[in-house]
Amino acid sequence: MHGNVTVLLLALFVALRVTVDARACTVDVSPVSFGTVDLDRINRSNGRIDLECPVDTTAEIAISGQSVGSLRAMSGPGGHLLYYQLAADSGFRRPWGDGGSSGDPVRVGLYAGQRVRVPVYGVVPAQPGVPEGDYSDQLVVTITY
Repeated sequence: MHGNVTVLLLALFVALRVTVDARACTVDVSPVSFGTVDLDRINRSNGRIDLECPVDTTAEIAISGQSVGSLRAMSGPGGHLLYYQLAADSGFRRPWGDGGSSGDPVRVGLYAGQRVRVPVYGVVPAQPGVPEGDYSDQLVVTITY
């Protein structure tokens, strides 16, 4: 398995900040999980956040986690880091974060009774030389209505 690591990535936890009558809003999260990655290649994975509210509103979705400068990082054996990125688009032109250095929150319009699926795109760039092992990051998804 030279050049491969197992990534136990992105247990997503949801925190809601409600500013409208959204008590009955539902949130369902499918985490980005890279599985076993080849560090000599670019590795991609997708997750999603599904939202549904009984009223029309706008939601701001922030994703926070470990980062080093503008790079997101997963922790692994011996304190080694494996860098990755989350984005709101498949071309990775809109980095997704919490307003800090890793990217901005994403805003979505919600319409009463309609489920909105918001994709989360993830990428682990090639990083030859990173030691094999289990790497993970724990993310917090904060949704403000």
